[in-house]
Amino acid sequence: MDESNETPRSAGCCDWKKTVEDLSVSTEKFVREDPAKAVGLALFGGVLLTVLPVGRLLGALVRLVLVLVRPLLLVLGAVKLYEEYQKTQKP
Repeated sequence: MDESNETPRSAGCCDWKKTVEDLSVSTEKFVREDPAKAVGLALFGGVLLTVLPVGRLLGALVRLVLVLVRPLLLVLGAVKLYEEYQKTQKP
């Protein structure tokens, strides 16, 4: 991949791609070196995801975020108004 023609702004998007690629390579290496341990970890992860109510946890998290968005925006707006007020008061 030639990164010499990329702008600094687009360099951030390639960081996560490289991270995912590195994770994929290291996972493949781990599975090839110790397949029994990899299968055991996959089984444990599957059982854990089956036992935990993942859907309900994610739903509760989404509802919490939606409830907190309005007050957060109100506070951020008030802070911004205060900053603008302070700018007008300075000589």
